[in-house]
Amino acid sequence: MLRLIYKGAIGYIALSLLLIISLTPVDGYSVLGECQPYGDVNYEGKPVENDLVVEAKVGDVVLATSKTMGGGYHVTIPADNESTPDKDGWNAGDVITIYIDGKIATPSFTAFTGTQRHNLEVRTLDVKLDTWGKIKALFK
Repeated sequence: MLRLIYKGAIGYIALSLLLIISLTPVDGYSVLGECQPYGDVNYEGKPVENDLVVEAKVGDVVLATSKTMGGGYHVTIPADNESTPDKDGWNAGDVITIYIDGKIATPSFTAFTGTQRHNLEVRTLDVKLDTWGKIKALFK
């Protein structure tokens, strides 16, 4: 008798799960999932400082933000909800560019589902004034 009740309960649970799965919408938003890049950041030749703003962008659209920590970054980018007109996440084929403290980090990468390591580098073209003076002197 207990075996019949036990088998019936397992069957009921399995049927319930099957029903839930079959009723889940299958659009781009639910299939793609999150894109979670992480990695080390080399900022001007040194490990990045903590608490700098990290932005993940596609074009000019910011899709996710976080902060640097422990010499690196990790950001979770949601999939685009295609039932809305606004771009609020990534789509297959999108190129993700990470910005650290407002500066572009390279290399950019193609969006993906899941978690992947992407180590980044930030270089700026800050020219020191004494260097600029020496360059100007060459052309006098």
